[in-house]
Amino acid sequence: AVRAAQDFVLEYQCTAGLRPPPLPRPAPQGRAAAMASPVVFAVATGIGLLTDKYMLEATNYVEHYAADMRPTPQQSEFIKCAMYAGAIFGMVTMGPVSDFIGRRASLIACSVVTLAGALLSAGAWSAHALIAARILTGVGMGGEYPLASTHSAESSEGSGNGARNVALLYLFGNGLGPVLCSLVTYCLDLSGLPGHIVWRLIFAVGALLSLCGLVLRYFTTKNAKNLAKVHNPKGTRRNFVRHYWRPLFGTSLIWLLFDVVEYGLKQNDAAIFAESEGGPYRNSVLMVLCQRLLSIPSLAFAPWLLTKIRSKRVQMLGFAGCMCANLTLALGYSELKGITLLFNAVYLVQLSFQSLPGVTTLAISAEIFPTVVKGTGAGISAASGKIGATLGSYLFTLLQEQGHVSAIFWTVAATSAAAVVATALLTPGYNGATLAHAEELAHDGRLREAVRALYRGPQAPPRQEAKCDAQDMAEIENASTTASE
Repeated sequence: AVRAAQDFVLEYQCTAGLRPPPLPRPAPQGRAAAMASPVVFAVATGIGLLTDKYMLEATNYVEHYAADMRPTPQQSEFIKCAMYAGAIFGMVTMGPVSDFIGRRASLIACSVVTLAGALLSAGAWSAHALIAARILTGVGMGGEYPLASTHSAESSEGSGNGARNVALLYLFGNGLGPVLCSLVTYCLDLSGLPGHIVWRLIFAVGALLSLCGLVLRYFTTKNAKNLAKVHNPKGTRRNFVRHYWRPLFGTSLIWLLFDVVEYGLKQNDAAIFAESEGGPYRNSVLMVLCQRLLSIPSLAFAPWLLTKIRSKRVQMLGFAGCMCANLTLALGYSELKGITLLFNAVYLVQLSFQSLPGVTTLAISAEIFPTVVKGTGAGISAASGKIGATLGSYLFTLLQEQGHVSAIFWTVAATSAAAVVATALLTPGYNGATLAHAEELAHDGRLREAVRALYRGPQAPPRQEAKCDAQDMAEIENASTTASE
């Protein structure tokens, strides 16, 4: 009788709005499935980004092993940059298309295109064929950035958890992808296989990852929040750029500056380590592998940091640390390159700071735009980033081949300083309540007010009002007394 009275009190309180309803507890036999489901969802969402980072890291090594193709210096540079040309196209098309057909269908399409490009890369018969394969791979990889980030942010339980989810996505892709590629390359090099077989097998593993992603996405993913057919409230798509030009310009410019740093360095760091160390090429591969492994703790630290500090401050902190570390490398390169341990330690510091804006550039562009145009905003921002990746890869490769390694670090320091200023001026300082309020305004067609709400800074969460009067409270007290008796 006491338990029945207590259940009555609890049910009445939930009905009156005095407390949220209790969450259903999974049955003991269903707990494993309840825990496995989010893991499978996360893997299916993030495996495309993992494959992207794997294929990016592969470009770091193919130039060395694909000597049998005898590419010209111009072709070697195009092999490194070709993926970005396709990525720009993929970003500006797949992002907006996903706003109409849904994230799931777009993610599956990206996996199909990436698989075709990876298979063609593994079987390329000439330098021109490899360049074409890299462009096709880039189209699929380009769509991954706006799709995976927006899908992850939209699938979060609260508006304040989107950045954390995107940070975990970035940890999965940017942490495991480069490590896996460097590990595969090192093992293949140790096996004694000829170079023309090694680089094809590197791409074959990338094709296998693409196939796994395609199967997982087909059977496990679904559109978050029923976004397969999102309506266009009061001309939001038509007026998006006119009202959201400042945050869109900010995310695009900052992503461009970041990709100059990230892609320019990561596609040339094997050659940088080879120049500073000497010895067999596999030693450089091993050093890159160690650097990637040691940077994983900073990637794991970013999701926790985003729950304590706003995304804007995390981004500024990352760029500032990257600027200081690269300034140290630029000023003391002549002395540091002869001290392997010290050079690698400073390089690791800049790589660790680099992971913070790597997370925030992805997260901010996936959070601040209205849901109906979220894919479009993230796609335009990511495409701007790949323009920076093309510039950074081409310029840094040119500087490295001419022996001006210190100039690379000077360029990275200057680019990071510019990104700090751009973040301070263009990035809104928001929290979950700010995003929820801006989304409501945008849904009502009040885009100008939505942008102003973003730049007002963090807002207090709305208070929950009690939905019962004095008579309800008296009845609840009487029921509580009955239960106690």
